[in-house]
Amino acid sequence: MFDQTLVTNEALSWFTLVVDGWASFVVAFLGIFTNALTIGVFTRMGFRETVNITMTTITFWDMVRVLCGSIHRCYSLIALVSESLGKSWQNISTTNLVYLHTIASNIAYALGSYVAIERCLCVRFPLKIKLMLSPMVTVVICVTVSIVVFAMFFPSMLFLNYRWVSAPDSDHPVAKFEFSAFYKLHIKSYVEFYQYFNFALPTVSLVTMVISSLVIVLQLRKASKFRARSRLAEVKVTVRDGQVVKMLLMVIASYITVLLPRVVFYIAELLVPELFVLKYYNNIFCVIVCLVLFLDFIHSSIGVLIFYSMSSKFRRQMKSLLISPLKPRYNVLKL
Repeated sequence: MFDQTLVTNEALSWFTLVVDGWASFVVAFLGIFTNALTIGVFTRMGFRETVNITMTTITFWDMVRVLCGSIHRCYSLIALVSESLGKSWQNISTTNLVYLHTIASNIAYALGSYVAIERCLCVRFPLKIKLMLSPMVTVVICVTVSIVVFAMFFPSMLFLNYRWVSAPDSDHPVAKFEFSAFYKLHIKSYVEFYQYFNFALPTVSLVTMVISSLVIVLQLRKASKFRARSRLAEVKVTVRDGQVVKMLLMVIASYITVLLPRVVFYIAELLVPELFVLKYYNNIFCVIVCLVLFLDFIHSSIGVLIFYSMSSKFRRQMKSLLISPLKPRYNVLKL
């Protein structure tokens, strides 16, 4: 029996429909286009610079997140035709797409912390790090991080399965998800590992980003004072490098904003074991998840705004990409 002291089943149903069913669906759906546009612009810019490689990889996983989110939340549209089918789609897609979204998020957080460390080292030791981190090395690191994190979290997609049950208020059966045999068999081994690591990775990423950001800001201030004292002297951080670092600091700041409430939520899960799906505080758990995911979808969809506002090269390429299909094409006949 679920606790209904703070959140009743009826209130949860309405809250889920408004915040998770419609608001998150709209944001995630728009995120498909913003991430596709971002990937297109970075592809147009080329991958000779490592920052383009890391940002494209992160954008790819952002695309996975918004795709999973929008497809899962199609239940709000399906429910307009059939409420039972909408509920069934919601439960069926929960067993796989929701956990795939979580995996993609953790990969993005791991890559975000890598970007923070990389930029920190580039600002502190620019010549050495630039020689070490070639485009090919960066590709290998991004792919390796993606594969390792995906492999570690993949078993979580086996936690739930669904079965069709008869609904008392409907003539059609409804799909209902429940803990799988895998979950019950490995609850004392992998499931505990998953819960702790699902907490540890975002937390470590958050701490890494905060520390790296502080080091970067301090180093940039030192470089700025050095340039002010001697314009002829060689500085460690060029003006262009400084612009790139400021753009990436904005990216890191957006990650910190979305990671902080998630880490607090994970701490609450560890302190209160019953705060989990299908357990005593299921309703409160679902409300918090809806809010965290809504913030996550916003974060996954606004990368293009950060790049557009902070990078003049990105702006030029984006305008060129958007305008070129609109230009009329003329066929010149040679007489």
